[in-house]
Amino acid sequence: SKLGDILYRTNKKRRYIAKSNLSLCFKNKSDEEINAITKEYFQNLGRSFLDMSILWWRSSNSLRGTCHIENVELLEQSLTKGRGVILLTVHSTSLDFGGRSISNFPVISMYKPFRNKFINWLIGRSRCKIDDNAVIFSRDNFPFKTLVKILKEPNIFYFIGDEDLSLKESEFADFFDDRKATLLTIRKLAQLTKCTIIPCINIFDKKSEKYVTYLDNPVMDFPTDSPSKDARTINLCFERLISRKVEQYMWSLRIFQNREKGKDYPY
Repeated sequence: SKLGDILYRTNKKRRYIAKSNLSLCFKNKSDEEINAITKEYFQNLGRSFLDMSILWWRSSNSLRGTCHIENVELLEQSLTKGRGVILLTVHSTSLDFGGRSISNFPVISMYKPFRNKFINWLIGRSRCKIDDNAVIFSRDNFPFKTLVKILKEPNIFYFIGDEDLSLKESEFADFFDDRKATLLTIRKLAQLTKCTIIPCINIFDKKSEKYVTYLDNPVMDFPTDSPSKDARTINLCFERLISRKVEQYMWSLRIFQNREKGKDYPY
């Protein structure tokens, strides 16, 4: 798309971050391959920006016609157990469409608030509508105890867990060809609630022209008594999801914001 071309050419900062991330994750790829993935990523980003208006103004029923859930039976079966489900997802370029695709289920999610109140209003409008079951909270105004209580019932927590927010409650683990600080939030939630964890990702399928939410098999034998082992399990989930459409992952995020001793800051 023309917007994708513009984003690639003009946003030097995000282009550099994307290339840095890809170079760390895929150390055997050539510069030409890294550049090609980066360009395709910005194409996907541009398309998602243009399609955001669909989320703002269309009804939930209309949006579900634009979306498709693959392996939805995994989610339905897990909810029959009487406990909550964590849909563990990553920042794909069409992340918000993933949330909309499951909005007919009892789902909650959180977002990182922006300083701009208008942007926060737009996010709320796109992710939560009056004719669905989705409830979206600002991350700053959602107590952990409330989340634990909710997941002890058959509700869904749509959790974006790939960010490198801080070293607090994180553990370094292998991630593709490098290592990243991995949030262990779902480890604690699983311990306290005995909920099911299902990895998922939303991607745009060019053939059907639909936004597809792919559900992977539930995570087994989790959590363990080893935080480092659990962090690696989480990252393996992310790797499988991202590998479905590498060019649709949000490579311009600072996913290596915190580094182990001896490793250079990549940005």
